[in-house]
Amino acid sequence: MNEPQLLQKFNKGLLEIREVFHKSGRLDDSNSKLDEVVKLLCVEVASIYEPNSNIPSLASILNRHKNSHGFIREINATLVKVSRISIFQNSHGESLLGSTPQLQLPESEDEIAKKMAQLIIDTFNGYLRSANDLKTFELINEAFGHFVRDNFRNNIEDAQYMTPPEVVNFICEIALNEIKDIKSKNIIVCDPSCGVGSFLAQFYKVWIHSKLVNKSKITLVGQDKVDRMARLAKINLLLFGEKEAIIRRGNSLMSESILDQYNNTCDLILTNPPFGARFHTRELAFHSDSFFPCLNDFIRSTDSNLDSELLFIDRYLSLLRPGGSAFVVVPDAIISSTGLPKLLRDYLSKEYSVISITELPAVTFAQAGTRTKTCVIHIRKQKSLLNNRVFFASAKSLGFEVASRKGVPYKRHEGQNDLLEIQKSLSMQLDQDENKTAIIHSMEPSCVSIPYNKLFEEPWTPNHHSANRYSTLSVLDKKTGKGGFELIKLGDLVILPNQYKRSNKLSPSSKCISVLHIGDFGSLNIRELMDYSPKYPGQSCAPGDILFSKINPRIPRAIVVPNLDFPLTCSTEFEVMRAKTPYSAHEIMLLLLSSYAQSQINSLTSGTSSSHNRIKTEQLLNVLLPFPKGQKKSTLGYNQIIADFRKAHESLIQANIHLHRSWQSADVFLTK
Repeated sequence: MNEPQLLQKFNKGLLEIREVFHKSGRLDDSNSKLDEVVKLLCVEVASIYEPNSNIPSLASILNRHKNSHGFIREINATLVKVSRISIFQNSHGESLLGSTPQLQLPESEDEIAKKMAQLIIDTFNGYLRSANDLKTFELINEAFGHFVRDNFRNNIEDAQYMTPPEVVNFICEIALNEIKDIKSKNIIVCDPSCGVGSFLAQFYKVWIHSKLVNKSKITLVGQDKVDRMARLAKINLLLFGEKEAIIRRGNSLMSESILDQYNNTCDLILTNPPFGARFHTRELAFHSDSFFPCLNDFIRSTDSNLDSELLFIDRYLSLLRPGGSAFVVVPDAIISSTGLPKLLRDYLSKEYSVISITELPAVTFAQAGTRTKTCVIHIRKQKSLLNNRVFFASAKSLGFEVASRKGVPYKRHEGQNDLLEIQKSLSMQLDQDENKTAIIHSMEPSCVSIPYNKLFEEPWTPNHHSANRYSTLSVLDKKTGKGGFELIKLGDLVILPNQYKRSNKLSPSSKCISVLHIGDFGSLNIRELMDYSPKYPGQSCAPGDILFSKINPRIPRAIVVPNLDFPLTCSTEFEVMRAKTPYSAHEIMLLLLSSYAQSQINSLTSGTSSSHNRIKTEQLLNVLLPFPKGQKKSTLGYNQIIADFRKAHESLIQANIHLHRSWQSADVFLTK
């Protein structure tokens, strides 16, 4: 049976189980259903991998009760025996099957349990009991992974556990390349928040395929604070043929877990830590000196809450051996926010080595119900040499989109997986002796390396270091090199009239310009402007001011404020600028809309999702605009272009005003 046939058979069995559950009204929660199937799978795995334990196979139990009751009773008794087997025990002697290892179904529901057992037998049995080759494990692992994803796909709480295989594969491939020169006989690979064990299972696969398998052995260590996840991870690795993996239940941010034994010993950490959880410093102070090398002083001196993603990154630093590497999926805030994230970034760049940062598209976790922007960051536990380079990449597509069918999100294969091309660029040896300029390795997807000392001066967002931005800056440099143009920062061309201005009391007759009122080339929707009543007062603006939208600047919205018959304010999402002499407002607006400016602006945005990107004021003011010098202005007709643009823009505004008045007149006439 090939892979599509296996998955088709598995899906059919899964649908049958759901139908049985639906009709009986038992176990409405998808996680509970998953638990029941996994418990039965534990019985089957134990009967194969622990032949001396006298654990019967599911088929033998099913045959004994084919025409009689008592199936659940015998399964429950068998589960007690399974829970005592060492492969299902954690470091404290507790079972991964829980304190009461039995099905949640009453003994009267034998038929449901029998159907689940038959699903296990039909889907996994032949493969589990065949030769343990890699292809066998790939098939059953994919079936199991499909089953887990199918149950968790619409549960946002479990989104952290369902890292897409495209991302898992990418991390494992570049992680394998990272340790190719390690001379150790035992490589320790750890996931401190292992979820269903995707990273550990996939790394085991690439390890088996690699030449390194004959040089060293690996120890896989995983921990998760949720019983269900530890259980799933253990089964996942057992299905993959890895019986020696150490999987335990425990909180990796707290002491007295198995990870205490692995401080300063891990060669690799491959993980997607939980986002959004909060821990109080009082919980952490007792062990912060050995767990959190960066945040220890803050934890001991303050009384506040800390985000879990910050704590986990710091924890990885204490787990890695000198020279070891961590590959971590992090939310955008880690690489772009101020405050503690900035403190952590400064510490990482000075005391460790940031090797690469790869931006993932917003669709990455969409199947699990969130479009949070994320990146993969590679950190090495050693100080960086100043002549090293940092690799930045941006994946715009993972080869799929997420759509909804009857309210349920599903993956639809579409486009190409940019991570495959990024992996190729990453695997190339970067020249450490290049001069202090950006090296563009690929335009699409964007892959750029920059000198390491730039980390101390510039943002860490891959979008900021996009190939398109550096290519644009290179073109601008060539223009200025020919002597006909000069590059001037936007901040040197304008003043910000509201920068130090206290908010004035607004006139009741004033109208507020919203970002959504601005269209192409500064058109103004007069009708919506007149009907708009903002919840909050806007900021002041005056005729002749330039308004530029800082939110979602990929949709360029700019306008020179017109002189209307009433006072105007504008949304705080606008940057309000006033042109310095001898420059004009329309000149600056036109240049801000140019492809040279837009390429830079789109590369300087940051935000939590693709629909909530912003450019900060200081970044906007650093945008370089090309101005023709003296003689060039006349030979290129530059002044005439600006004059024509101003005339067209003012005519556009006036046309919208006249259209609105005509509409008003017609509306009044028709309603008399």
